[in-house]
Amino acid sequence: MRQVYRKFRHPAATDIGNLKPGVSRDRIFESWLVTRLAGDQAIYRTRNQSLYFCDPASGQTSHLLEQVFRGMDAARVFERVRIDDLGYFLVGLKVSVTPDEIPVVVAALRLGGVEVESLDL
Repeated sequence: MRQVYRKFRHPAATDIGNLKPGVSRDRIFESWLVTRLAGDQAIYRTRNQSLYFCDPASGQTSHLLEQVFRGMDAARVFERVRIDDLGYFLVGLKVSVTPDEIPVVVAALRLGGVEVESLDL
């Protein structure tokens, strides 16, 4: 497991070359991103309209987001972000959020103690 973290210093081209063939740059970036999030942080990537977060063991953040999406009548699937194909090593979750939904989601997460930052990569 040590080698995996060593490869995610920052999302540089050399890191991408060190991983096995066929792994997309986007998946590498997602893995790098969620391994650096704390439980009270979330990142919204405007490029792919995804919200990344680490859910505490209680599932508090995902439960809050489920309620928000239910209130907006928008069903969403939460996806696990994986580091590699050796199995699920859960480091975070991502969910699709459209630009018109993000202000509502950000407000709800702030009320729940989670700060959301925007990233345009």
